[in-house]
Amino acid sequence: MARKRKIPQEFRICRDESEPRIVGFVCNWGAYSGLEMAGVKKLKYAPSVQLIRLMCLGRINTGLVLKAFEFGADGVLLLGCPSGSCHYEFGVDRAKESVAQIKKMLNLLGLGSKRVHLVEVPLGDGDFLARRINTFEKRIRELGPSPIKYVPTQIVLADQAATLL
Repeated sequence: MARKRKIPQEFRICRDESEPRIVGFVCNWGAYSGLEMAGVKKLKYAPSVQLIRLMCLGRINTGLVLKAFEFGADGVLLLGCPSGSCHYEFGVDRAKESVAQIKKMLNLLGLGSKRVHLVEVPLGDGDFLARRINTFEKRIRELGPSPIKYVPTQIVLADQAATLL
């Protein structure tokens, strides 16, 4: 019998329909320090942005971003280290390559490339980060809801899918 796999909590984007639903993938080393400083300074940024922490933005891939859209995101914001400051040395460069592919894919799917954006956040700069989040939220609000509508489905573990055939 196949086990059902729950959708990760990070992808459950169940918010007020009038608000844009935005997923933000955040680098643990660079951009996250900006979030911490924004918190220390009590800066306000769009509450419709649901942030998911990654060890490095270099781990982002097309599938992960498309999955966010599949689960209801109207936009995806990628927050990483500045070029030359990556803890792993390659992260932001690899993320830039991925974003170029993702934007092409979004255009092919009819979503448009403006729904995804990469920001290189200066280390610990909460003001910069809050401004960029708010600017992206405004852009997504202007674009309107994603044409993709989330429909819950059962997810089956790949190693057990054969038992269903």
